[in-house]
Amino acid sequence: MIMLFAMWFELSEHVFVTHISTNAMSKTVVHLIANAHLDPIWLWNWQAGVDEALATFRSAVDRCHEYPEFRYTRGEAWLYEWVEDLDPGLFEAVRELIAEGRWSIAGGQWIQPDANLPTAAGWRKQIALGQQYFQDRFGISPKIGYNVDTFGHPATLPDLLDEFGYRGYVFHRPNESQVKLPAQTFRWRGTGGAEIIGYRIAPAYVTRSDELHGQIDLSVKATDPAFGHTMMFYGLGNHGGGPTKANIEWLLSHRDAFEGVEMRFSTVDDFYKEAEARREILPVVDYELQKTFPGCYSVMHDIKQIQHRGERMLEQAEELARAFATDNQNSDATLGRIDQAWKDLAFTQFHDILAGTSVPTSCVSTRNMQGRAMIVAEEEIVRVSRRYARVKLPGENVQRLVLLNGSSDDFDGYIECEPFIDFDDWSDRWFADENGKPVPFQLVTPEANAGDMTHRVVLPAHIAASGQRILKLLAGPPPHSPAHPDPVNVAAGVISAGDLQLETGPQGIASLKWQGRDLLGAEGLSLHLREDHGDTWVFHETGFNEDIGVRLNELEWIVEDAGPLRSRLYADQTIGDSKIRISVTVLAGKPEVHLHLQVVFAERYKMLQMPIQLATKPDGWTSGLAGGHVERTSGSDEMPFCGWDSIQGDHYSLSLHTPDAYSSRLHDDVWQFSLLRSPLMAWTGDSELDPAFVRRHADQGWHDFHFILRVDEVLDPSRCASISAHQAKPPVVFDHYVGMNRPAWGNAPPRRLWTPDIPHARELGHMKHLDSIADQGRNWEESSE
Repeated sequence: MIMLFAMWFELSEHVFVTHISTNAMSKTVVHLIANAHLDPIWLWNWQAGVDEALATFRSAVDRCHEYPEFRYTRGEAWLYEWVEDLDPGLFEAVRELIAEGRWSIAGGQWIQPDANLPTAAGWRKQIALGQQYFQDRFGISPKIGYNVDTFGHPATLPDLLDEFGYRGYVFHRPNESQVKLPAQTFRWRGTGGAEIIGYRIAPAYVTRSDELHGQIDLSVKATDPAFGHTMMFYGLGNHGGGPTKANIEWLLSHRDAFEGVEMRFSTVDDFYKEAEARREILPVVDYELQKTFPGCYSVMHDIKQIQHRGERMLEQAEELARAFATDNQNSDATLGRIDQAWKDLAFTQFHDILAGTSVPTSCVSTRNMQGRAMIVAEEEIVRVSRRYARVKLPGENVQRLVLLNGSSDDFDGYIECEPFIDFDDWSDRWFADENGKPVPFQLVTPEANAGDMTHRVVLPAHIAASGQRILKLLAGPPPHSPAHPDPVNVAAGVISAGDLQLETGPQGIASLKWQGRDLLGAEGLSLHLREDHGDTWVFHETGFNEDIGVRLNELEWIVEDAGPLRSRLYADQTIGDSKIRISVTVLAGKPEVHLHLQVVFAERYKMLQMPIQLATKPDGWTSGLAGGHVERTSGSDEMPFCGWDSIQGDHYSLSLHTPDAYSSRLHDDVWQFSLLRSPLMAWTGDSELDPAFVRRHADQGWHDFHFILRVDEVLDPSRCASISAHQAKPPVVFDHYVGMNRPAWGNAPPRRLWTPDIPHARELGHMKHLDSIADQGRNWEESSE
């Protein structure tokens, strides 16, 4: 966007152009694509985006009526839906132009999303919602992907697009200086083998000048002579606008001014008809289209995190609705509400939202939309699960714990929950499985700071795909059960279980051993603050290479939980002006370290990163992506990932799973994850800005990160994908009381818990009030007896 301003200005001044060299045997065909790039949110809020959509649609309709040869291209169902709602007459005019072939729908998506950060489920909904809208309103299912302003494209995207019958994909970034391609038009092959025709726009997807000579010149120069076709996009953009009258009249008067060039008022679909007819001569590209604006991979962490977790939650709600719906009517209603919520998250996938490059006030609306979608997901999960339990599970005079796994993969892990036992002591309660056999469990620290009023347990569970487990919570004493064969042990900052041994230190995780082998180098796993004076996007770099200013140190580890199934250590510290809380957890039978990081970030022009120094330089680097994974080469470049990232060494694989971080780099023996950045928001890098109250830095305040660091003998990408999916959408767990007689005194806290004789309360004169409450409680308990 901003980078292009200088280019656009240069093009507008480029009037005197030498004759264009073309294939002497035939003319180069320039397809003139009337375009109005419209960011619904960027340097303005979404309401301004709606206003500009109305103005841009009206302008395009008027140009179509004024110039019979003119044809217009417009994507993004979100824009059409607002026009349909606010100006039915304008919408009907668009419908008529579509029927006449004068107005072409490109993309078929809900919006032009960021391509790297959405989950596979998020990508599929982005397409499905757009396709459904255009089919319902116009009887059209566009099959050419259209992301002209998106900041890089994952290697799995051809496979995702192919699922919906897409034939092509139009993009602009990365440009020629960032990624070399064998031709402007090429066959892009995904990691799963699907193939679509890719096209890279040159020089830009918008124009600022009425005169288009330079734009056409550069478009022709980018053409592969063997193919002989290119597209030239014209029209005001970013804040909408589209082609001006002067643009169109200039093209009409200069259509024969270029030697060896035929100019056609055209559409993306018409161009792709030519490309498909010459498909066999197009070269193949089988790699990702990346290294564009790496600052966008991590800045505005909270929006990225809520988006990722929200997409996972809606995905889980839909899975549960399909697996556990009690009847078709309820299932259809649930899926309809879920799809409506997906519209919010499909919109907040927009590239200037999810990439973190919009103004602060627009982010308020973004969070509201994301929150609305997540609440719907929570509500539908409750509706489906509780209806299922009520209808399918017979009443029984015993407290039960219901575990539902809606995923298509088995769950084999640990459940952590707080069964409500009416404020009673835990005593010798125990869990029984469906066959009456005891289930191992461990009491751990509860969330509430309320003494014995609540109890938290962790227990292992295997739940089949789309399956359930029903555990009974019974009064003791429990029958004898064998101890876990690989219990967790903790002592002096060291946690061990089975083949895994972890040692903490003042800087973080000092040592990680697996089967006696050291996996980490001398610096282990830690945190540091790196100087980061790049703009919000990081326009001009492919990674982060400024000096490291502060390293985490002086951690003092405390034991929180110590038991055979789980042990946890935690520490508090500061780094720079920020506060850090960190915990490490090891679970019996799992070759994993669970790392939980809480940060109150208060930096300016610095970034928080988590470097992991490895014992040796890895042999391979594999990153999870939406719908698959990609093999990468180590270096200094920052690269995006989705869900998991992995390095491979001599007979081992070390994978990091997280829904809360989105980019990494592997350079020599250091595997580094970028967590938070603090540039000015929507800042193009101008260092001469005057101080102002409205200027805000990104990523300030509270942030939460969950990581699983797992060791395996060999990399299994499908297992990695499954672990990451279950990490973000664990089984649904809830108490089920149907048929159960609750305690005679109900679920009010017993007198011993809610009338404590606290010395300082008596000194402060509060005991009169507490004694009054105690008398009421005593009278009520006695009457109940």
